Amino acid sequence: MADYSKYRDDSWLTNNVWGKWGADDEIGALNEVTPANILEAATYIKQGKIYDLETIRFHGMPVWDGHCGFEMLTYASPMGRRNMSKNSDYPAAYAWHKEGGWLADANNKYMTDANTEMLIAPLHCGTHIDGFCHITTGEDAHWYNGFNVSEHWGDYGPLKTDSPTIPPMMLRGVLLDIAGYKGLDHVEPNYGITAEDVEKCAEWEGVELRKNDCVLLRCGERWPQLDNCPGAGMTLEAARCLIEGHGAVLLGDDMVAFEMNNADGTMSYPGHCHPVHHYCLTQQGVHFMEAVQLDELAKDKVYEFCFMVAPNKMKGGTGMFIRPIAIV
Repeated sequence: MADYSKYRDDSWLTNNVWGKWGADDEIGALNEVTPANILEAATYIKQGKIYDLETIRFHGMPVWDGHCGFEMLTYASPMGRRNMSKNSDYPAAYAWHKEGGWLADANNKYMTDANTEMLIAPLHCGTHIDGFCHITTGEDAHWYNGFNVSEHWGDYGPLKTDSPTIPPMMLRGVLLDIAGYKGLDHVEPNYGITAEDVEKCAEWEGVELRKNDCVLLRCGERWPQLDNCPGAGMTLEAARCLIEGHGAVLLGDDMVAFEMNNADGTMSYPGHCHPVHHYCLTQQGVHFMEAVQLDELAKDKVYEFCFMVAPNKMKGGTGMFIRPIAIV
């Protein structure tokens, strides 16, 4: 029987990869990805079929209470700007149809108009990736590579490891269908994925976990209801098994909080409110994605694929909503 006790000790609290890729590094474990890894990922494209792994975002969508809500607001419309042009309070810069405005009759023979919008939303909503700076720890509120709020935070967000530092990714992707391996549509609420689950599921699927993989784990949550298995997700030992044991450089699951929390509010490490976040982001420099939509991959039993995602470059962002895809 395999010994998973090495993933349950306290060493993760003091062992980290800070400085491994330089004292000023902001990329973390993705530094390990080589051109050969990228070329290998492309070899999994055989059918030309794309799986869209992103949620849809909308007004009223589920958002953690600690974040602001998702608001998409109309900023301009043909009717609105025309009506504003009849009002003396608005100059032509805003009331576009007034004389001298962008859409004034004198230079608008074809009655051109515009619809635009503004977005107010957390970058941690729907399918998204967490930046290293998202979670801090210690009295100095530090994160990956020892960056901290007193030296590396500005009035417009983090000055180190913000979302523009997360590179585009093309990796060999592996789906670990934990629910399917257990013969379930979904795991139980508050279920914690174990190291044994990780290795037994890979064995059940007939896939090999390799260094520099992207590993996605399916609990079977339903978006946007989120009532199949609330609170389920990764445990610290499962994350350590994937990162320390198998060399994964990117993780993700279909839960909105990535890591398991027990019904009583405790987590997978005593006295810690976010141990998997702390371990992955701060100690190991490994990004993870939340609310990744994995049902279609599981339905088609697609366990290996070319995985691609390119986060937007939002200066000061502690994460970024994303549209990851799997291609086979």
